[in-house]
Amino acid sequence: MNNQWQKKAKQAQKETDAALSNQIAQLSSIKQQEINQLLAENSMNTADFNQLIKLIKDQTKSNNDKIKALSNMQNGLEILVGLVGKLI
Repeated sequence: MNNQWQKKAKQAQKETDAALSNQIAQLSSIKQQEINQLLAENSMNTADFNQLIKLIKDQTKSNNDKIKALSNMQNGLEILVGLVGKLI
């Protein structure tokens, strides 16, 4: 039974990742395939990406605090640089 839950969790994660990349694609000029590729290249899933977005949007932290937190987040800076590079 535990294996069934793991399979369902993995499927839910894939669906959530697809929904997130679709939303980003709709809000920007980045194609969904490019977003999926960028997330995969940086080994980042939706949960990690959401944490990254929350950190960036946190108005109680200074930019220096955000930079320190980003440097501790695995692949956080890489994914941001990749996204910004595609937006410009």
